[in-house]
Amino acid sequence: MAEEQKDWYTVLGIERTATTKEITKAYRVKALKYHPDKNPSPDAAKIFHELSQAYDVLLDPAARAAFDNLLRVKVQAQERTDKYDSARRKMKEDLENRENAFKKQQQEEKLAASRMHYEMERLKQENYKKRAEREAELLRQADEIADAAAEARLAARDAEAKSLDSTLKLKWKKRKHTFNTEDISSLFKKYGTIDSCLSKNSGSALLTFKTLTGAYEAMKAFEREEKELLPFTITWAAGVEPIAVSTLRSKEKSSSTPSSTSNSLSTSSTAGSDLPPSAFNVGFGTSFTPAFGGARSDFGFSQAPSFATPPAFSGSAAFADDYEAATLAKMKSRDLERKRLAEEMMRQDQEEEDHLRLSQESKEKKVKT
Repeated sequence: MAEEQKDWYTVLGIERTATTKEITKAYRVKALKYHPDKNPSPDAAKIFHELSQAYDVLLDPAARAAFDNLLRVKVQAQERTDKYDSARRKMKEDLENRENAFKKQQQEEKLAASRMHYEMERLKQENYKKRAEREAELLRQADEIADAAAEARLAARDAEAKSLDSTLKLKWKKRKHTFNTEDISSLFKKYGTIDSCLSKNSGSALLTFKTLTGAYEAMKAFEREEKELLPFTITWAAGVEPIAVSTLRSKEKSSSTPSSTSNSLSTSSTAGSDLPPSAFNVGFGTSFTPAFGGARSDFGFSQAPSFATPPAFSGSAAFADDYEAATLAKMKSRDLERKRLAEEMMRQDQEEEDHLRLSQESKEKKVKT
């Protein structure tokens, strides 16, 4: 490896513009100082030799011009090196800055993605909760509708039952038989629960059952001429047979099996039972007690009770069929409404998810750009 070129101006400690006189003076001062005969330092000889070389080169015009040219070339090369080094440093700094910016962008994107994932999960959980609440509310409303329908049905049947005449008019020959209220109640209670019994021991009585079923069963027993009812003549207190009973009789006649009567009008065989048949399925909410007053009559009361012809029984089998059909239609409508609401909720949830997804994609595009 070649030895590095000495800067002779630096060795003598002078400027590059120094004159010959200044070069000679600087040489003499340093030569006296570092002459081996006067300086015992081990480096004195080497320094003295360099001083001699510098003096010889700088005093010779041609050698000095060549040395100055060499220094100029080295300075230019150093300037170019410094310039390149500055460019490289700048490029390195730019690369580091871009790398840091890229890392920062990656961290921000990762943080944004994590935050978006958290928000999506939060919204999903909230949507699940809202959906469950809406479904619970729909079920609650459906139950309320069903309960209201059942209550309306019972109320309608109760109202229909109140329009029924479950009162029988009893007559007997008072010369041969003596029946009081307790006797009549005890005799007829096996057909159904008795609501009231009016009798004045004058050969007649008004017997009101809790349900039309009891009155109908008592009338059928009279028509079958059961032994314990032979002393009585039994008719409907209203003067006409209730429409529900007439309808039921028609069905019983058209039925081919004997069990149809018991299925259509099921009652308990035990005393006091008042379970209503499917055609009626209701009982009186209040007792029926006719009003009496005025002059006596052959019926044994101060005035024969006045009964108007009962209104048409809307609780007949035909009404029951219509009511069942209407109830089924309402239930079907309710199911359709629930299905529509469920589909509407699903559509809203899908729109929310699509909106969030599009928003996330838009944010990602902005970050990339």
